[in-house]
Amino acid sequence: MNRMKPRHLAAGAALALALALLIACGGGSGAGAPGGPSAARNGAPAADPPGKAAPQQPGARFGRAIPVQAVTVHVGKLTTNNDTTGTIVPVTQSAVASQVAGVVLSVVHQAGDWVKAGTSVVQLDDSQLKLAVQTARSNLDIARINYDIGQDNTNQSAPKLDLQVQSAQSAVDSAQKFYDSQKALLDVGGIPASQLDTARSQLQNAQANLEAARTAVDQNKKSDVQSLAQLKLAIDQAQNALQVAQLNLSYAAIKAPFAGQIAAVNVNPGTYVGLNTPVFVLVSADREVAFNVSPSDAATLPLGSTIRFTYQGKDYAARVSQAPSAPMGGLVPMVALLDRTSALGYGTVGTVSYGLTLGSGALIPIAALQVNEDQNYVFAIVNGKVASRTVKVLAESGTTAAVSGVDEGVQVVINPPPGLLEGAPVQVVSTGGPGGPGGGDAAPAGAAPAAPAPSGGATAKTGGASAGRTP
Repeated sequence: MNRMKPRHLAAGAALALALALLIACGGGSGAGAPGGPSAARNGAPAADPPGKAAPQQPGARFGRAIPVQAVTVHVGKLTTNNDTTGTIVPVTQSAVASQVAGVVLSVVHQAGDWVKAGTSVVQLDDSQLKLAVQTARSNLDIARINYDIGQDNTNQSAPKLDLQVQSAQSAVDSAQKFYDSQKALLDVGGIPASQLDTARSQLQNAQANLEAARTAVDQNKKSDVQSLAQLKLAIDQAQNALQVAQLNLSYAAIKAPFAGQIAAVNVNPGTYVGLNTPVFVLVSADREVAFNVSPSDAATLPLGSTIRFTYQGKDYAARVSQAPSAPMGGLVPMVALLDRTSALGYGTVGTVSYGLTLGSGALIPIAALQVNEDQNYVFAIVNGKVASRTVKVLAESGTTAAVSGVDEGVQVVINPPPGLLEGAPVQVVSTGGPGGPGGGDAAPAGAAPAAPAPSGGATAKTGGASAGRTP
């Protein structure tokens, strides 16, 4: 879609009227209309219809320079400010729950109190918990006694078993000698075979007794690994039970997990609380601003970006402390950490202001832009004459545009008078920057933005970025 010619400002209209009067006094026919799209693009007037005199251009009759307004181009970033509503919230908020069941004995601190980390806020009745500790300690003592008894038994049994092995070995040796003598007698016919069988039976019994004695010794040695190991495990279990009982006793004093302010206390003395029942709410001293922005704005507010929170006419600096997340309900939730010296109360509602960079390029007033068919152009002043320069609009904000196609320091005409053509001599009667005559309200990146008016949502103050004046 082609851009309509910019509306003349009051200054431009006055200059055009003065120019028309000047030409009329010189006997001319008045300022002519532009030569048409092709004439503006090529820098030469279009041919007049047959039988009609060519309209006289401003200043052409006397060769005088045409008075114009101009602005000096500055290359930079086109920025704007957006506003949204923000609320002061604590950085950390925790509903502290009871880790043991019991009856509330006392409430040590009330809502509104500031407490340090580890301070008791609610105290439960701990009489049963103390009794559980004593029982666990007694069980540990019993387990240790059983272990000592088992170890003593093992140590006392070892010498007896060793003596039994020695006795059994002697019996085997004696039975072996008797058997050998009986066999020798049998070989010479001194005894019957039945006596040798008796001697063999005695030897086998002695050998079996020796094996049994050795087995008893081995079992006694293994008792340190088996029986004593079981007794040692019982000690460990008793120790664990004691630690649990002691830990439960410490949980009877429900403490603040971090330093902060008590926001609410949910129990009273005599109230029974179960395991994991929320007892009080604690908020941190550090504060942050919670606000919502559009997904497009969120992309320009990375972690560490600076925003401004305004409340009752006073500004507070804050930095984005959370990377943008997925949109919720069409908006992206954001948080920014306030300075710790800020005295703003929780729940305070104010205005969040943040800057957006719409584009980078040559910053010019929109009033300097002209359209020729499907192209945007400006009149640049070169050696006292105007020369058209084709530009591409990168972004717009208010009455300022960022374009490509002109360089830093070049002067461009604002609100060109009717009939201004390529090569016409001009005289600059007023100059300015993007914020000067015909300028906009955007500022280069790094400049301090003007304080924006409060807004009910994350809506830009200005028209926002534009892909260009023409397709």
